Amino acid sequence: MRINKIVFSGIFLLAVMQSAFGQEAYQMKANTGEIEANFMSSYYTQDGDNAAVTGGVGTEALTDIANIFVVNVPIDSTISISLTAGADYYTSASTDNINANVSSASSKDLRSYANIGFNKKNLKKGETYGIKAGFSTEYDYQSISGGLSYTKEFNEGNTELSLTGQAFIDNWDLIYPSELRREVSLPSSGRQSYNGQLVFSQVINKRLQMSISAEAILMKGLLSTPFHRVYFAEQTRADIERLPNSRLKIPVGLRLNYFATDNIILRSYYRYYSDDWGIQAHTASLDVPIKLSPALTVMPFYRYHTQTAADYFAPFKAHSINETLYTSDYDLSALSSHKVGLGFRVAPIYGLARAKIFKWGFQVKYLELRAAYYKRDTGLTGYSGSINVGFSLNKKQ
Repeated sequence: MRINKIVFSGIFLLAVMQSAFGQEAYQMKANTGEIEANFMSSYYTQDGDNAAVTGGVGTEALTDIANIFVVNVPIDSTISISLTAGADYYTSASTDNINANVSSASSKDLRSYANIGFNKKNLKKGETYGIKAGFSTEYDYQSISGGLSYTKEFNEGNTELSLTGQAFIDNWDLIYPSELRREVSLPSSGRQSYNGQLVFSQVINKRLQMSISAEAILMKGLLSTPFHRVYFAEQTRADIERLPNSRLKIPVGLRLNYFATDNIILRSYYRYYSDDWGIQAHTASLDVPIKLSPALTVMPFYRYHTQTAADYFAPFKAHSINETLYTSDYDLSALSSHKVGLGFRVAPIYGLARAKIFKWGFQVKYLELRAAYYKRDTGLTGYSGSINVGFSLNKKQ
């Protein structure tokens, strides 16, 4: 199979590149005593006319406000703990149509999540071991997760190989369209996802850096959305979306960062994606940070994505009642999209603000602002804006 060839080719390539550099005597950098924290808040709004809740037609109007806080706390020179916590609040016109003529509780929702990670370094061997666990919850969905990671540095830190594995155990509260609740049922409300990823990173020279990634994602269980409707050519009555109970996804990526001048960086990325539902996709992006002064960087960026349709997708009333698997979710349709935006980063050498809190030195290190416009050839458009603030805390001697 083509997917298997991609996986094994990627793994073989990474293994060859790793062995080519050998294991030199090198001591990786120890943790500093600095506590680093990051807070980001974003706003996103979209509209379109292909809502899956109403069978591939109808409003896709949605707004989402997301906030996330990340902190990394070094315990000593080799051990650190990371904490991530966030919440997303959204309103969705499409999910308001789960109930006919009645406002749905899921027309708005709050998703909250948190993760904790533990990392241990072996400085002499250049190795880092990690473990993490987390949860996520919202109105009709709960998830717990766990993961392991391993990173090895070679070539005086210029070469790095990392391996990550994660598992997600999810459960739905099964909510069906109001007119179908006495007629349909799904055999399971659970879903499991297993992710494995290899990343090889290399500093090629003073101006060029690259990384190659290969990933496999296996999903099992309920992979359809219970309140998505599907309409058929032969009848007016809808059914719920029905999809296979397994899915294998294979993304392979290449990232190149080129320092064109002392003030301009070209950050390029390409990803090929394939899955056993019939989707093949290509994604390419380019970010160009331009340092206008020691403190100010402007960051234009662009992303292009194109994909084929899943085997089970068809538009409104294009499915046949003789089919057993079907969806009218345009996320699984053939599409192309463009995303263009601009960002600004303000990061003075000595920070934006400094203060002393008891025996600790507090610093606001940087501020980032981003805005973007998104457009699909299916008619969906979206706008987003975000603010990102970095902090640090050092204990004064």
